[in-house]
Amino acid sequence: MTWEDAPHGAARVGARESLFGAPARWRRALHVYIDALKAGGPPLTPAARIEQMRTLAESQTSVPLAFPLLMTVYAFSHHGIVAWQNIAVWLGAMLALHLLTYVNAKRFLATDVEPEDVDRWRWRFEGLTALFSISFSSLLFLFWVPDDLIHQTYLISSVTIALVPMTLVTIFYFPVFYWTVLPTTLALALRLILFGGVQHFAMVAVLIVFTALLIRLAAQVNGVMLRAITLREDKNGLIEQLFKAKRDSDAARARAEEANRAKSHFLANMSHELRTPLNAIIGFSEVMASEIFGKHSVPTYKEYANDINRSGQHLLGLINDVLDLSRIEAGRFQITEEEVDIVQLAADCRRILEIRAQAQRVSITEDFAAGLPIVYGDARALRQTWINLLTNAIKFSPPDSEVKMFARMEASGEMRFGVHDNGPGIAESEIDKVLHAFTQGATGLAQPGKGSGLGLSIVKGLLAVHGGRFELKSKLGVGTQAECTLPPQRLRAPAPIPRRA
Repeated sequence: MTWEDAPHGAARVGARESLFGAPARWRRALHVYIDALKAGGPPLTPAARIEQMRTLAESQTSVPLAFPLLMTVYAFSHHGIVAWQNIAVWLGAMLALHLLTYVNAKRFLATDVEPEDVDRWRWRFEGLTALFSISFSSLLFLFWVPDDLIHQTYLISSVTIALVPMTLVTIFYFPVFYWTVLPTTLALALRLILFGGVQHFAMVAVLIVFTALLIRLAAQVNGVMLRAITLREDKNGLIEQLFKAKRDSDAARARAEEANRAKSHFLANMSHELRTPLNAIIGFSEVMASEIFGKHSVPTYKEYANDINRSGQHLLGLINDVLDLSRIEAGRFQITEEEVDIVQLAADCRRILEIRAQAQRVSITEDFAAGLPIVYGDARALRQTWINLLTNAIKFSPPDSEVKMFARMEASGEMRFGVHDNGPGIAESEIDKVLHAFTQGATGLAQPGKGSGLGLSIVKGLLAVHGGRFELKSKLGVGTQAECTLPPQRLRAPAPIPRRA
């Protein structure tokens, strides 16, 4: 009995009646099949397709000799049952198509594929796969022996089992997967339909559902692989952006360093070129203002000399501030460390600015805690800190106001000192702004000629050199609190006061 034989002729008629009498069952199977074909997902980008084809090509070239050997052994297993001419034609076609597929995959891997070449390579892969699958499925007809049930079962079983490795090789690229599975499945279905029996039609239905399930599972696996490819592309894109950002950052840093070197070179040269004539101007203006060589015939000349001296002093101070700030920003500000009495230093700075405060009718008060430790730091930098803070407070304080100097210890072991005033204050939105060089708040801009906007930025830099920090708190109409903090490692225990005998 063969696969073509049916138990009785009536069975064939009943099969046909059951086939056409139950259209709903076949429609459901067809819908399942169509849904499975739609599982490929949205259109892919050229880069994703190239990556999928690359993975497919790698799988096609991974074991170049295994498939020819397997096909040769399988073909010779039909020797003595199938005509040798059919075996030779089928085996020759399979080996030739395998060689073409292998060469095509090798060329693809050796080529830097551009997005515009995707369609050309896609047709190559799909065309070769379609020819290979059709040639492979042709053995169901070339090797078919009508009266040999065992051989027929062997053929159908071997073709069905071969779907598994063929699926694994082509699952990386879904169009090629379709061209692998569909011709083989159609050949199996056609072979079974030609039998015409009930069992054979039932097997066709099972085959359709099996193929739909296979496509659905392959689509899920392919979706996971596609997400992995997308993640890898995103990672590569991020890495490329990081490298580009690093290159841009390195280039910007190189430009900044070059600009900083040019600025330092300019300031070094200009400081000498400006200070030399400026010192002469200041010195001669002092001589003229003091009338050492006799009184001026016109009293206005003395006033002019005083104006020249004040302007020269202001310009010299500005040059010194710019140079100090430049050295601080470049990290080249050298400090000479020594033991400094912060209270004594504050008293010296107060005496220096007392005359200016009196001229503006501003009173200076002191609030220094007893037993403050000695500061181990640069006396000139700390003096500059006190002078800048006091100058700012006096400068912007209204007449008949008060400026308070203070110094105390914190519970954390730090020393806090600074200046409080009850002047016009600074808006909270401008506090960060005034800490930058050459920048003033609205109060400073409303009073032109009262500063260059360098004082607070220099204070901040000088404290940073000492490992401390500068804090500026202010409210409009209330006043400003400029406070400096020095870390415990900058503090030394005060020297004991010797007792009198």
